[in-house]
Amino acid sequence: MTTVAATTMVMWGGLCVIFPLLFVSVDCLPLDKPAGDVNVRNGGIAANIASVETNYKGSWQLFAPDAGVSGMHLILLPTTNKALMFDSTVWKISKLKLPKPPCRKVEDTPNEEDCFAHSILMDYENARLKPLRLNYDTWCSSGALDINGRLVSTGGYNNGSDTVRVLDICQDCVWQEYPGSLANGRWYATQVTLGDGRFMVFGGRGFPTYEFVPAEGQRNAKNQAIDFKFLVETHDPVENNLYPFIYLNTDGTLFVFANNRSILLDTNTNMIVHEFPVLPGGSRNYPASGCSCMLPITLQPDEKRAFIPTEVMICGGAAHEAFTLADLARPKVFLPASKDCGRIDISKRSKANWKIQTMPSPRILGDALILPTGDVLLINGAKSGSAGWDDARDPNMVPVLYRVVTGPGHTTKFVELAPTTIPRMYHSTSAVLPDGKILVAGSNTNPGYIYDALFPTETRVEKLSPHYLDPALDPLRTEILFDKSANWLLYGQRFEVQVRGGDPIIDVQKLQVNIYYPPFTTHGISMNQRMIRVGVYGVRKDVVEPDVSIIAFQAPPNGNIAPPGFYMMFVVYNGVPCRRAIWVHLKASQVRAVEMQHFRGQGRQIFGFLVMPRSGLVWMWTWLKDLLERALYKAIENDGGKHPIFDPNQLLLLLLQCNRKWLVYELCCNGEDLQLVLDQTSGSAVKSKRSFLFGSIEMLIKLVPGNSAGTVTAYYLSSTGDKHDEIDFEFLGNVSGQPYIVHTNIYTQGNGSREQQFYPWFDPTADFHNYTIHWNPTEVVWYIDNLPIRVFRNYENEGIAFPNKQGMRVQASLWNADNWATRGGLEKIDWNSAPFIARLRRFRARACKWDGPVSINQCATKSPANWWTSPSYSQLSNSQIGQMNWVRQNFMIYDYCKDPKRFNGQIPPECFKQQF
Repeated sequence: MTTVAATTMVMWGGLCVIFPLLFVSVDCLPLDKPAGDVNVRNGGIAANIASVETNYKGSWQLFAPDAGVSGMHLILLPTTNKALMFDSTVWKISKLKLPKPPCRKVEDTPNEEDCFAHSILMDYENARLKPLRLNYDTWCSSGALDINGRLVSTGGYNNGSDTVRVLDICQDCVWQEYPGSLANGRWYATQVTLGDGRFMVFGGRGFPTYEFVPAEGQRNAKNQAIDFKFLVETHDPVENNLYPFIYLNTDGTLFVFANNRSILLDTNTNMIVHEFPVLPGGSRNYPASGCSCMLPITLQPDEKRAFIPTEVMICGGAAHEAFTLADLARPKVFLPASKDCGRIDISKRSKANWKIQTMPSPRILGDALILPTGDVLLINGAKSGSAGWDDARDPNMVPVLYRVVTGPGHTTKFVELAPTTIPRMYHSTSAVLPDGKILVAGSNTNPGYIYDALFPTETRVEKLSPHYLDPALDPLRTEILFDKSANWLLYGQRFEVQVRGGDPIIDVQKLQVNIYYPPFTTHGISMNQRMIRVGVYGVRKDVVEPDVSIIAFQAPPNGNIAPPGFYMMFVVYNGVPCRRAIWVHLKASQVRAVEMQHFRGQGRQIFGFLVMPRSGLVWMWTWLKDLLERALYKAIENDGGKHPIFDPNQLLLLLLQCNRKWLVYELCCNGEDLQLVLDQTSGSAVKSKRSFLFGSIEMLIKLVPGNSAGTVTAYYLSSTGDKHDEIDFEFLGNVSGQPYIVHTNIYTQGNGSREQQFYPWFDPTADFHNYTIHWNPTEVVWYIDNLPIRVFRNYENEGIAFPNKQGMRVQASLWNADNWATRGGLEKIDWNSAPFIARLRRFRARACKWDGPVSINQCATKSPANWWTSPSYSQLSNSQIGQMNWVRQNFMIYDYCKDPKRFNGQIPPECFKQQF
């Protein structure tokens, strides 16, 4: 690849304008129709999927004896293995000090410093802690993940009440805080995500208003807060309408529940379009804090229904006077909490009514979590009293499973699970983890960190293993193949997830594919928690690995059903969740990713540059003009006018009039393939924005058809510099009727000459074929259509270099190599056959992002997140070895290890080592 790399550098050096748009990673196949009605087609609320019965009540584990900070607020950060917990700066103390200066300057007392941590990242695999510095008070704040997985937090107390905070998901990211961003103070407010990814924040003590959350670093004017009479009407003398329950309805309206009343709000007109019946039985919102969730939304394949059934459930709470009696009366009086759950289908509007069900025990201050199975877990809280300092009694130590749908074997709605031994009262939190366990933290009924109280400030963190983690069910548990499953989704498109295990023949009637949006949990409210049961087209067996099943499904059709962002994807079979969920990134389009990432300077995804001859841009004038208008408008909107305003026509003219041969453009992302084009003027190439160290890099490629002699289509990983590492697929063209040659090579520390070549056992020009490079600390494996063709193992301890210390970018190119590519250069390119076009599709990089030398250890560490380090990927299985031997015995045409003349009789040392 030395010649190719040099050519590529010349091509990118010839760019007249650096205008970074996306390297589109889209499966553009049209949606397949299901072979028969294989998906459960039902009313749409949590389909009645068959599941096995277990009497297992779960088990508890003390995960972290001391987290240092009491988890008043809790949320999982995507793809990081981290849970974020924080409390409040108002106490000026915790059990964990900041590792180094500066300390926080205490507001209103400038000579006082607070050197304690009030925010931590906890690795939920090993309980390692990372303290994060906060300056603006987060007490009783709100939050949600944005489209890129960052936490955007709003409000809080005192100097934090009008603050917007952002925490990104990079290794060294810290809080970015923007005081004064909100028009009103938002203490005990609720933040909700809209279908386009924007946020709104509702209510807060003393402010019955709502507003849109401004872009990072921007400020709302006072007149941008919208009066909301509903919050005035639902305000008791002791409030009982703070932290309102708010959910995005599938029609784009917002369901807002406060105290005991609920409405649908049209945020486009700021009009209430419907009010539901009153929920009887007391108040449900802070300080009479019940808990709530939107039940799973069940979709059908090729979803076309105008109205998607959507149910909300609200459980527990207290009498309207509960806070008055517990907080203000002397002696304190602790009224029993509510035992009922109300459930309503909000999509029915005027026909909707509350259905009341009774829990096994009263509950206030608890959480309602949606489990991977689609059922609900009621956990934490108390049986009497109210929210507030020392205002509750009788800890409810028993979590309760609520079965959303009952049927044969599951006739009881509520099932009590194994109790904890740690009271989780006011300010307790919980979260669903990718392995299906429940992380449980917090509990502080005291105004500060106090340890001699009736309920001491709690910094211990537990894990609950629910009923479905019964060891007896382990043989039924499937395993998602991370490197062979979609980790990004586009609305309405068809995608696949591959699993190992389950029954020999997967029964679709027992199957669920559920995507779960992790909530921001605090004070008994789980903001933006959402599960969507996607429509499954069907299941087929992998022809190579019989124990692998390939599940085809359709992503949700729009953002009102599933707002854009990161979701955990669970495959549930027989009611048993997979061993570990994978994170998937749901996007509206690649254009929005351009707007949100590149102009905002985030650029964390695996996108790059696509370069082609300028002649190819002329026909795209109208489309590209529209793209530029949208991208520039969004850049200006998000960055407060920091970018100069260009007229898209003038910018396009500048591009087209440039004297260079190369221009940048983005391929349209719906229904088209990414094309590499070669003509007599120029070639083309793509390059990822990010570098990676270990993982799986996958591409579907359809090679140049017809007379392709002299052309080379390259697909490879490469670092930079004289001591670069590189892993190559190259496809050497040939004259019509003669086979391509698949050319593989690997460079370590700048040294290559390790070529192996194969004839393909198929026509690589007739259809797309999968080419995957799997790379981990143990070995590099080249795959074609899931068949391994070559392995290069790590023998670094014996002096043989291995690519494990440099991040590599993903690159692909189509170029003129007729001086050597076909019959040693005897066959030249026939330019009469130009343009030559190779097509790329479904670029997937499930890999560890390179963040510099720190990644050498991070990416090689054995952990569930670093799936490529698991033993199953350290060596080929016996069946894979058999597959590779078949390829090598029948289609291998050159092996450098068998060419001693080339090396003057000195065969490279790795040739004497076992490779597979």
